[in-house]
Amino acid sequence: MRIRLWVLLFVLPFVITPRLSHSAESERYALIYNGEVAAEDAPEAAAAIAEQAGLPVRFVSDIAELPSLLEQAAVFIIGGTEDDLRPLKAAFTPEVTAAFETYLRNGGRYLGFCGGGYIASTGWEEEDGFVEMLGIIPAESGDFSENDDPQIVPIRWRGETYPMYFQASPTFELTETSEKVEVFAYYENGEIAGLMSSYGSGKVAVCGPHPEARESWSDDAEDGDEWTSTTDLAVALLQELLSDRQIRK
Repeated sequence: MRIRLWVLLFVLPFVITPRLSHSAESERYALIYNGEVAAEDAPEAAAAIAEQAGLPVRFVSDIAELPSLLEQAAVFIIGGTEDDLRPLKAAFTPEVTAAFETYLRNGGRYLGFCGGGYIASTGWEEEDGFVEMLGIIPAESGDFSENDDPQIVPIRWRGETYPMYFQASPTFELTETSEKVEVFAYYENGEIAGLMSSYGSGKVAVCGPHPEARESWSDDAEDGDEWTSTTDLAVALLQELLSDRQIRK
């Protein structure tokens, strides 16, 4: 009897361990940036999308904390931002950047809307030279319009056209890469508005305009009465990003 009891006590921890691991896996969250340069209501709009996709949400305001938070992150999201991205880019120190790139390379996910797309790009040209960004997508970014006021613009999204909220949003120009790239959205002039690309075993999606926009955003937008909600597109994009589906090159 003593031997059998000892064996049971010895074996029990190994029986329980997989259950604890499964529980930890179920606690993965959407990690959303809400610190310096984040635009008003942009983190909250991204959070609403993540919750509709079935993910709990955790916010991070200090990029220095990113490495410690990525392990349980199903996706890292940066939404709309203010115009000057230099403070945010500077927060990505070599140590933080290395941790972020390792996260993606090992199967992590990143989603960027508008400013989150600019910072994911390789960068853009200015009069005094090239401004480097994170380079986690194989594309340069640039201004689609010289009009920085909020407006509603037509976006061709997987073959259908939708009026979508836009404010100083980027367009993307692909660069040579061995990664797989799939374009899912275009501006009316044919320039790229949204793309998804591989990053090692991970995936990155960026979108210039705002499919996640709330109705209140359209109140001060040019042609705001033409706006219709496209949050279903944003949710579907996030779900596709999180899925195991391979990117069609």
